[in-house]
Amino acid sequence: PEDDPRTPATIADNVGDNVGDVAGMGSDLFGSFAEATCAALVLGSSIGMSGGWDAMVFPVAVSAVGIFVCLLCSFIATDIKPVKSEADVEKALKIQ
Repeated sequence: PEDDPRTPATIADNVGDNVGDVAGMGSDLFGSFAEATCAALVLGSSIGMSGGWDAMVFPVAVSAVGIFVCLLCSFIATDIKPVKSEADVEKALKIQ
């Protein structure tokens, strides 16, 4: 049958669908992150002289800290506390 899960074409189709879904979610997350940062920069610049330079730097600083925390969590997950069995998945997610 056409949709038999043992058919290589069906497997390839399912894998392609999953890859596309994950890539789409990643681009949506990046888009939301970039839009939120730009919105915060616009709000910071609208404060004008009363907020000073800090109002413009704060959104960029928060984004930079978030990037470093993400890298740190990835390092912890892959090097310090790698998942070696299915039972370790929950522990690793709680650490992050």
